[in-house]
Amino acid sequence: MKNIITLFSFILIITSCDVVEGPYEIDSGDITPIDTNTYIKKILIEDFTGHTCQNCPAAARELEAIHDIYGDQIIGMALHVSKTFARPYPSSQAPNYQYDFRTKWGKEWDDLFGISGIGLPGGMINRIGYPNEHRLGKDEWLARVISELEKEIDFGISITTNMTGDEGVITINTEILNNIIGDYNLVICLSESNIINWQKDGAEDVENYEHNHALRSLLSDENLSTSSNYTAADKIEKTISVNLSTLEQFNINYSQNTAELGNGNAGGWDASNMSVIAYIFDNTTQEILQVEEAHLNK
Repeated sequence: MKNIITLFSFILIITSCDVVEGPYEIDSGDITPIDTNTYIKKILIEDFTGHTCQNCPAAARELEAIHDIYGDQIIGMALHVSKTFARPYPSSQAPNYQYDFRTKWGKEWDDLFGISGIGLPGGMINRIGYPNEHRLGKDEWLARVISELEKEIDFGISITTNMTGDEGVITINTEILNNIIGDYNLVICLSESNIINWQKDGAEDVENYEHNHALRSLLSDENLSTSSNYTAADKIEKTISVNLSTLEQFNINYSQNTAELGNGNAGGWDASNMSVIAYIFDNTTQEILQVEEAHLNK
């Protein structure tokens, strides 16, 4: 049976951080060699941002520079948050910034992790350091990534999708790589890239800015297993049905009816630019232990 998922701050405050951008040259001794096994350690960089945040594009460029070094071991997610930097503005105040990239889940995670409260841009690397040392400026991301890539992995994730138009099925397979005990959740999200819209970049208003990795929807956030005991070589499969039109309408309704100063202009999704991001995190520490990404339409 197909299950259709229906899931559920004009003064610009300027925050600044030093601009340290890639590309980088790193001594080869600092780079973890790519594992030739089926699964390798992957890192989720959560970039908290906003379209009227003038320093936020530098953080997006930082994410891409790190990705240029480590390739597919780096997975990005852009969360547009705060009623100051991410809200859509009335045409009489800021006519170019009419789109609402915000989501219910971006706000919830921002409230939980307290990122925008200390200024944007900001981010987390696998949510390491919570609750006191997880909030990082963009020039701190690389060092944390290098440290994270040295860790052993306990989980392998693979994603398969089967979409016809706006509807389809997403299957997440998790393989246990070591005998472990813990309380873990599997989270499944949708993101979208290649969104062309306005963005403030320094003193410039960029009309054709390319917004990438934007969080669109949370599909699932549930316990990985009913047991806390995991045995090496065990496999766990989770399948969910999706309807993009329903999910898109949820975001429109959230912007119109719930988001502070929203306007309902949150649609226009393009499935061909969307990805599925799945990650496993420790419910005790909030640390993300493994993450994977796949195009929605393969």
